Amino acid sequence: MSAPDEFKEKEGIRINRFLADCGLGSRRKTEELVLSGGITINGKIVTSLATRVRPGVDRVTYKGETILPLSESPKLLILNKPAGYLCSHRDRFHEKTVFSLLPESYRHYKIAGRLDLNSRGLLLLTNDGDLAQKISHPSQGSEKEYLVWLRDDPGEKNIRLEFQKGILDAGEILRAKMVKLLPGSSCVYRVVLGEGKKRQIRRMFQTSGTRVLDLQRIRVGSIELEKLNLKEGEFLLRDADEVWE
Repeated sequence: MSAPDEFKEKEGIRINRFLADCGLGSRRKTEELVLSGGITINGKIVTSLATRVRPGVDRVTYKGETILPLSESPKLLILNKPAGYLCSHRDRFHEKTVFSLLPESYRHYKIAGRLDLNSRGLLLLTNDGDLAQKISHPSQGSEKEYLVWLRDDPGEKNIRLEFQKGILDAGEILRAKMVKLLPGSSCVYRVVLGEGKKRQIRRMFQTSGTRVLDLQRIRVGSIELEKLNLKEGEFLLRDADEVWE
């Protein structure tokens, strides 16, 4: 008597069928890929054609790239990143990465615009490489907005002119689209960037003679953190076409 379909699904599907569903060729062709040692599951090379894959659970790679069934729709994972978590899949010096906040099934997602270790707030991840590039790349016009707490106030008028004109630092021109002092505050600013270079906001304020004490990203494109009701460390998963234009 054959096993029920539900039990078979929990076991996963044959590796050749999974690879064919990912667009790597016919089942016979994908069997050759397995036998040649070109496929890994969860970081381990597999060469047995009896291997089974649990879609959405196992991470399967070919030539170092994660592969997914062509039928899987683009997803956007929205995370409220706490400070102290590294935006990396793995790092031998940091156990706390953003992926340690997520279930194992999302380990293959790509980060679309990183936050540095000590920054917090809105972080987007996706299973679609093209979408990750669109969100990250400045030519796509995806503005990023931040709240920045400073050690002391360098003066709104002065830094607004400097930041919009551009600051030369380490051979790079760093610019902001908007800089505005938060009403009722002396040392908290809203900053909008049209591009995102490594530690850009911290570097810009440092050249103005002050230091960033806390930095929170509150918006990427049209996605606003305050409208999501997400506590730090929590995430939402959405179909990409529902939340990203």
